[in-house]
Amino acid sequence: MTLRRNLNYHQVLQWLLCELRWKKLTLPAKLLTDGAISHARTRLGVKVFISLFQKLASFLAPTEPDFHGFMTLVFDGTTLTMPDTQSNTKHFGKPKNQQRQGAFPQTRLMALMALSGRMIIDLAFAPIAGKGTGERTLMRQILDRVSLNKALFLFDAGFYSFSLLEALYGANHNFLMKVSSTVKLTPTTFLPDGSYLALVGGVYTVRVIRIQFPGFRPFRLITSLLDPSISARELVRHYHARWDIEIGYDELKTHQSPTLRGQSPTILRSKREDLVKQEIYSLFITYNLTRHLMKDASNKHKIDPLQVSFSDTLYWIVEAVNHANNQRCRWQKQYTYLLRMISESLIDRPRRPRVAPRVIKVKSSKFSVKRTKHTSQSIDYEKLIKIIKPEENELNSHSGSNKPKRLKIA
Repeated sequence: MTLRRNLNYHQVLQWLLCELRWKKLTLPAKLLTDGAISHARTRLGVKVFISLFQKLASFLAPTEPDFHGFMTLVFDGTTLTMPDTQSNTKHFGKPKNQQRQGAFPQTRLMALMALSGRMIIDLAFAPIAGKGTGERTLMRQILDRVSLNKALFLFDAGFYSFSLLEALYGANHNFLMKVSSTVKLTPTTFLPDGSYLALVGGVYTVRVIRIQFPGFRPFRLITSLLDPSISARELVRHYHARWDIEIGYDELKTHQSPTLRGQSPTILRSKREDLVKQEIYSLFITYNLTRHLMKDASNKHKIDPLQVSFSDTLYWIVEAVNHANNQRCRWQKQYTYLLRMISESLIDRPRRPRVAPRVIKVKSSKFSVKRTKHTSQSIDYEKLIKIIKPEENELNSHSGSNKPKRLKIA
């Protein structure tokens, strides 16, 4: 269901069984009663999906280093929208500002991505607002569970705090993060590449890199990597790779979870809070397995996995799944062929050195805010039909042959 977001539950089942259907010619048009799949999901619960996600993430996560002997891990947050139901709204809430409330409930989600393959190795989510639901809190939940050695964490400026530094140094984790101009850094040693060592809070020594891009304000990066053999320019270039997690979110929310015209414009489709949790883990399980196929294909055919098209890979998976279900004896040959198709589906427009202005097209909406009274209503169009007859003065205003004639009905 997380692979075919554009189909409803019954259509997903029909897609899975389509080859068997036309081979046997005996299956009925409707295989299950309405609500049967939702009831089965409710009985199954969410714990099995949490366990499956954790075991797969542990098994599929890359272990090879990608930067000077370190494995790069990236933190970042996002939000996921869901159908506007009483259960979802009560548990997750809706975003709001000083003027109005959002249209759909949302959950705030934090993910930890392994950069060399864009695998999501851990996640945490919470209601959109309230105590203990911020990105820092969710990030610390994940960080406390990480037990990897030789990891390099990349953080945005919004994550910085002195307590975070204490946790990172206490667990012997290395980091590279952006800090705001208000953070006090006391220089101690200047390095030849333009960076310098500084004390944070008079306790921890970090390496500071101050960067200026044309047209932008200068900003600072701090890192625990004090080795001068790793140049400041290398660290700046590597920090830019933190944006790969945004590409991962785009792949998951735009390509894996498309919403077609006529569908609810939400990422998630579940209408109950327990099923929403189940769907979130299912969504990331499917994403990781898709990424694993891309990596497997790249290793077999000696190409960069980040140059393989995610949307094309989804297409080949969808095409192969129902055929593989009914031809298990040939699955190894089919799998080899699938990897070949994936390896040949390279991104046609690789990432380019460009920048876009931060602007929006529409500032606000002219429509009123939806209230509880705004519910669907029944209407009898036959009773509401009214034929408007022309007035006499309208008929007299015409002259000559152009004057309209009254039609007499016998």
